[in-house]
Amino acid sequence: MIIAYWNTQRASGLASANQNARARCVWCCEQILRWIIATAETHQALPSLIFLAEVSQGGGELAAYLNTTYSYRARYIPAGDKNNNPSPCSFIVMWQETLNPEIKVVGASQRRPVLRVRLDDLTVGAVHIIANPSKAPDEIYGDITELNDEDQPAVLIGDMNYAWDRLFEPQIGNPGGFAQEIKNHFRWKPVPPGLQATYGRRSPEAGRTQTQILDYLWKSPDVSRIEAMPPIPGYNQWTLIDHAPIAYRIHLNDEDELMSEAEDEMDDDLRAAASGSRR
Repeated sequence: MIIAYWNTQRASGLASANQNARARCVWCCEQILRWIIATAETHQALPSLIFLAEVSQGGGELAAYLNTTYSYRARYIPAGDKNNNPSPCSFIVMWQETLNPEIKVVGASQRRPVLRVRLDDLTVGAVHIIANPSKAPDEIYGDITELNDEDQPAVLIGDMNYAWDRLFEPQIGNPGGFAQEIKNHFRWKPVPPGLQATYGRRSPEAGRTQTQILDYLWKSPDVSRIEAMPPIPGYNQWTLIDHAPIAYRIHLNDEDELMSEAEDEMDDDLRAAASGSRR
């Protein structure tokens, strides 16, 4: 099973600063669709779930477009802040039409919620954690607490807004850092995204791009095997979108690595549609 996540709308680069949020999200949708085709061709597997975050503007229209695309279904999940204004926690979730996901927003309204998707043998939580490094660990802890009660393997994927390197910094009373704290309480572990950076901010004054890993995944102890497979390996297009897409292949119970007959037919539809769009 392959799941992906992309924080799509915020752009700190000069090249996209004058584009509206919808235009940037459309660009990301195009990249995601290309990745779906490339994944089918390269790995003989189709992504099962794809989350687009930061879709508070134009999310319904984009979801309607994605909902008619190549054997996938899509749903816009709006979220409001404490004043009921459009929130950056809004999502679009895409899934293979052969799946029957149970999708629900969980979590207290005063903090950024978790988009919880339950499948037959895996629960996936998608998040966009608060952009405050001093508060992000509390939200991550609370979200893992929420998912830890699931009676099947679970993962938490998203923009954690807490740099990967900081997970392992010694803390007062906890020399192993935040990652060790989570491991001690829940036996969950973070999994790197397979990219040197998932976030980059261009600094015209300094003449360079400052990058760090902010987007990654946490897994419960009953996830047997997992591997990162970045949709855009070596992503460095920080002047277009300031986050990179991430994806992971999750292996459950030694599942078959090859596409099923239904997925193979979906792959044929994808290729035919892509070929038609290039004419």
